[in-house]
Amino acid sequence: MSESYLASKSLAFRANLAKLVSPLRRVRSKTPFFQLQAHRIPTLWSLYRGLLRNSPTEDVKFRIRVLFRQRKGSTGIERTVRDLKMGYKLSQWLEFFKKAKRGDAHCQAVVSRFSSLIAAKREKALMIRLAREEMEWQAKLRHRPILSGGFMRPTLFHGPLPRMKPQPPAISHLISRRIKKRDERRAKVECLEDVLEDVRIEESFEAGLQKLKQPISQNLAEIEKSMALERDRIRQSFSPELLERIFEARREKVRNKTHERERERRGEETKSSLRRKRKGPPAHILAKMTPEQRKMDEISRSLSEAGYVGLVKKRLGFKLKDPELPLELGKKKNRPLLDEATSLIRAENRRRALEARKTIEAQSITKQ
Repeated sequence: MSESYLASKSLAFRANLAKLVSPLRRVRSKTPFFQLQAHRIPTLWSLYRGLLRNSPTEDVKFRIRVLFRQRKGSTGIERTVRDLKMGYKLSQWLEFFKKAKRGDAHCQAVVSRFSSLIAAKREKALMIRLAREEMEWQAKLRHRPILSGGFMRPTLFHGPLPRMKPQPPAISHLISRRIKKRDERRAKVECLEDVLEDVRIEESFEAGLQKLKQPISQNLAEIEKSMALERDRIRQSFSPELLERIFEARREKVRNKTHERERERRGEETKSSLRRKRKGPPAHILAKMTPEQRKMDEISRSLSEAGYVGLVKKRLGFKLKDPELPLELGKKKNRPLLDEATSLIRAENRRRALEARKTIEAQSITKQ
């Protein structure tokens, strides 16, 4: 046989082989599987719709909707196949639901128990969500801004504002951003002025440099406009509405403090009263006070105005609300006896202090 005949026979064999193999090739669809009717109709119209129609209670329907919505966004083939296998296991539940509808007592009991479990879980989830929302609301209330009755004088970065505690983050961010922008503008002005000076020098040599002046002048004009706005902002005054709100906040603060003092006089411990008790005189005064004066200062910070506390306050020159309240002075006939007892107690205290000091010194000598 000639080589040409063999070559033609080989080509014919290859062509026939390609013709036989070509129909066996796998054809990939360009449409995603979740858009194909072959996937959507059995899943949505047969499985999902059948389960919803035959669900015995609303709690079971809710659970089925949740299961399908959780997997609605699955686009991976492997995960979708796994979810569909689990979903078609629910078809057994479909038959179970139908038997319960037909009156099967066992199926009805199982479905009722399943529905009660779902209802309990939904109630628990609802309580958790309500508790979380309440905690978030309480946290928001704890950090809400309150007008303190003070003024924020106008500056280059903000107009007249009321003083708030805590200051809202939006105002802090606004001021911070304007400070940064002002620094950037100042740096840009210096740079542009240098460039403008260079352009003016080169202006006499090259006429083409005239084109550079226009954008620089526009930038400078815009910056000057911003600075003019800043100057206008610092000259702004407080509006009558804002002044009324600030003064009302100040009056409310006075009313709150007055009510707080009334509560303290009734014997209630408040934060301010506890703070006054813990507070002492300034350091330069405290250093010059005797132990007895320090004790009297501590006693005078109590809310009471009767008994020994009232006596101490009167000795220190406090203005008492009711000076006629009884003070612990003792009867006149008993005062010599009380003075003698006081002197004996003080002598005994001095003796014990001296003994304690000697004991400590002896211990220190023994250790050495």
